[in-house]
Amino acid sequence: MKTNKRSITWIFVLTSFFFTNCKAQKMTTTTADQTRTINVTGTAEKKIVPDIIEFTINIKEYWKEEFEPGKKYEDYKTKISITTIEPLILGQLKKAGVKDNQIKVSAAGNYYRPAGKELLVNKTLVLTLSDFKTVDQIIKTIDAKGVANMQISALRHSKMESIKKEVKIAALKNAKDKASYLLESLDQKCGAVLMISEAEYGYNPPVPFAREKRVMNTQSNQSSGATELREITIKYEINATFAIEE
Repeated sequence: MKTNKRSITWIFVLTSFFFTNCKAQKMTTTTADQTRTINVTGTAEKKIVPDIIEFTINIKEYWKEEFEPGKKYEDYKTKISITTIEPLILGQLKKAGVKDNQIKVSAAGNYYRPAGKELLVNKTLVLTLSDFKTVDQIIKTIDAKGVANMQISALRHSKMESIKKEVKIAALKNAKDKASYLLESLDQKCGAVLMISEAEYGYNPPVPFAREKRVMNTQSNQSSGATELREITIKYEINATFAIEE
């Protein structure tokens, strides 16, 4: 029994020594392999003019009396139906240079009905345009009475992916340049890139045009409304870690 206990004790000692020795070797190796690094953030930005513009127009039934001076809500009795408004709006869009294949109906429904009044039907028209000249012409031409609101709902570019790639590369080069001149100030040299991560920024919010403001009265105020939104901003940040050469 004593012999067995001694054997077990020696096995435990040898096993402990083996694991302790392996752990020490691993820690030594890791420490020896550590590389001096520098972490920087590179940025790049590009503004582009979109060639795909989604312009949304919400048309809505209204009361004839609401546009007459001195009339109150209780005086509203003559409803202008959607069947009257829609052909009028479509005709005005055609006059502004919009083609039939550039227009689609994305939604239709009814507004909440106040007590003693009829339901007011609305429709949403989505126009796919290629330039802002047409947008400006629509705003000048459209009859604001039948329009609840209008807005630029989306801006895109047909070559967006290649432009994003271009901006990402520029941001990475900016990171390398930044790391290089920072290290040069310390008489050090920038080595190979060890890690890269990216972040994308840039968003253009929709610009609404309310019927109550007569679609911003664009003829007398060209600086407001759609004219404020002409470009897409593509911006990237690249976080990069570079080795510092010995």
